[in-house]
Amino acid sequence: MHLRSTSFVLLAASIIGCGGSSVPLETLDHDGVNREYFLHVPASYTAGTEIPLLFNFHGFGGTSGSQLDWSDFRSLADAEGFLVVYPQGTDLDGASHWNSGLPSEDNKSDADDFGFVNALIDHLSETYSVDPNRIYATGYSNGGFMSYSLACYHSDRFAAIAPVASTMLNEFEGDCAPERPVPVFSANGTDDGVVPYNGGTQGYQAIPDVLNYWVTHNTITADPEVSSVTSSIERTLYAGGTDGVDVDHYRIEGGDHVWFSDDFGGDELTTLVWDFLSGYDLDGRRE
Repeated sequence: MHLRSTSFVLLAASIIGCGGSSVPLETLDHDGVNREYFLHVPASYTAGTEIPLLFNFHGFGGTSGSQLDWSDFRSLADAEGFLVVYPQGTDLDGASHWNSGLPSEDNKSDADDFGFVNALIDHLSETYSVDPNRIYATGYSNGGFMSYSLACYHSDRFAAIAPVASTMLNEFEGDCAPERPVPVFSANGTDDGVVPYNGGTQGYQAIPDVLNYWVTHNTITADPEVSSVTSSIERTLYAGGTDGVDVDHYRIEGGDHVWFSDDFGGDELTTLVWDFLSGYDLDGRRE
């Protein structure tokens, strides 16, 4: 999370259980801090064969274990053949967080989370056969902020992102500088009391403004395709940007500040996220 002024109060509502995962907790020393993460390696993994890597970031006050339990990609990773890592944020005034902002005197956190994420990519790439062109980020709430920031500041490493119940801060405007077109999938509830759909709280951008930013950046000029997924879920697809990049948004009418467990027309949210992300690499839409 970007942590300027009062913005760190974001997402206290995302505090959930500790998680009961059976996946072993692993550690990586970065910047003198012992950083933790869960990693799931698909059963089909074969050394020497490059496979994608998905980062899944928890919300403010959450844990890697709770995020794993809430948005469990493990069976999908086994079926589709990708690594999924659930990193753990560091403490900020008694709550775990992600520092998704650039260095600033107004930033309430000094955690080097961008450095940690890049170091974790390097570490996992030394241990496993990671496809460097197919690294993705998803996340809930504060973890979604982190996903947006990685698209803004580290688009050279992250091929596509999928933030959930999240947005961008107003102060990203002018700071966000992707080096390439970035595919963006997002899902937001209209009754989200922490990250309001229409913005205005804590300097959070309205979701339509966030969509417009990425549509413009990706040079998408065609009219969006709007469809009803269910009686309460509307999909807006902005297609045909540079390098075949799309912006795909799901609006959940009455949806709260959660990782959505709704029925998305026969699919779970994890499936939709992976189907979107896996369609891209650093060069754009995959053939």
